[in-house]
Amino acid sequence: MEQMMELWQKARIDESGMDSKYRKDDLVPMIISLEKNQQRVLRFKTLSILILLPAILILFLNRTAFTPSGILGMGIFMTSVLVVVIMLNRLRFRITEEERTLSTLQLAGIAEHKIHTEKKMFNLYLPLFVMVALTGFNLMYLDYFIQEDTATRILYHLVLTGSLIVAFVVGLSIRIRRFQKQFLPVLDRIRRFRSEID
Repeated sequence: MEQMMELWQKARIDESGMDSKYRKDDLVPMIISLEKNQQRVLRFKTLSILILLPAILILFLNRTAFTPSGILGMGIFMTSVLVVVIMLNRLRFRITEEERTLSTLQLAGIAEHKIHTEKKMFNLYLPLFVMVALTGFNLMYLDYFIQEDTATRILYHLVLTGSLIVAFVVGLSIRIRRFQKQFLPVLDRIRRFRSEID
């Protein structure tokens, strides 16, 4: 265990060297691997959102009249997306340099807490974000369909809302599967680690 702590506390960790010394199901290598994987995923998500936002803004400016509801809707939608980007960056699974100097038992407790925070983010925060984003998105196009009859307007808004909900459900299902595949094994290993030292 002392060897694992010493290895963890190095400023730069050589994963290949670690794999040759420890089994892949050891706790510290699992936490390191999870953190590095989350860094890659977060970079991809952030880049994708930052590319999509200007595209949505350009589409809105080209296809929608500047009305109070349209501008308000765009503001709500853009703000909600930016808040999610900030939350993803602040709440993502990350082990700080200070936490790397802690004992393995302390690190296990911190990692467990961060994993539960990750779960709370897509169970609570992301559905709330979708509700706000849907409100903004429908306000953006509220006046765009104003010349259509009531039934057609309702249909358009239902299609827009349904498309976003389907996209969210697909994304959420992928996120849940990734959580089960990547995070739950670490949680299980933390519990086994605690049972081993009792």
